[in-house]
Amino acid sequence: MMIHTRRSWQERLLAAIVLLLGYLYLLWVLRDSPQSISTTAQLGYAVTTLVIAYWEIGTFKIVDHRLALSNNLKIWLALVGSTIVGMLLLESWPETVMATLTSRGLLWNTMIALSTGIFEETITRGLLFSVFLQVGHRHQWRLKFTQATIFSSLIFGTLHLTNLGPGNVESVLQQVFYTCVLGVLLSILRVTTNTLFWPIGLHFLIDWQPDIATSQGPPSADWWVIVTVFSVILIVGLIYLIKFDRADERRQVSLSH
Repeated sequence: MMIHTRRSWQERLLAAIVLLLGYLYLLWVLRDSPQSISTTAQLGYAVTTLVIAYWEIGTFKIVDHRLALSNNLKIWLALVGSTIVGMLLLESWPETVMATLTSRGLLWNTMIALSTGIFEETITRGLLFSVFLQVGHRHQWRLKFTQATIFSSLIFGTLHLTNLGPGNVESVLQQVFYTCVLGVLLSILRVTTNTLFWPIGLHFLIDWQPDIATSQGPPSADWWVIVTVFSVILIVGLIYLIKFDRADERRQVSLSH
């Protein structure tokens, strides 16, 4: 059964919008501040957002009891995990970790990656995901986890348009595309583990880079590579979610009898 939340979906949607606008305003106010002040303020705001989300939802779970995965679902989950590992290897993640650990800005890079992971996951996979789930439950959507994933991931990707600046249009559009797909992977972690902390952890690891505290945005890459790699990830992820949804629907039918 789905968790009965403390607030209505309208109140949680309003909270997400207010917190997002507050975060954007904070970044604007701190744009010329020393790195120590800016980074500390962002992390503090992110943790505050997490606390508020817990108060609004009442829990970080989405269902009373985590769905027991069938062998078929475990196989598809393993495929999803393989795509995550493959993506990290393509991004030279082991080398990136070593470079981050030996970077002069290790503390600031860690704090920025952590604040980004906490804030963005709290807004999208926390508040907004729960909003779409409740609306889907009320209107008896089929494949409600899949639909909540799609909607929250589209918002997650679109939010990265705030990185637009002079000369980086192509790289930001690429970022919007692949972060939408990453949103699907993070939502899979959300529904499978029935907690928000695993998505926060993966998001942190992806963002934990040696120049994240000073970077002006992602570099552009070859569109064909991005579309090919992330389309495969998207297809595998959606297949898993649809199978997960159908297994959950069968469980709900069996519990109702």
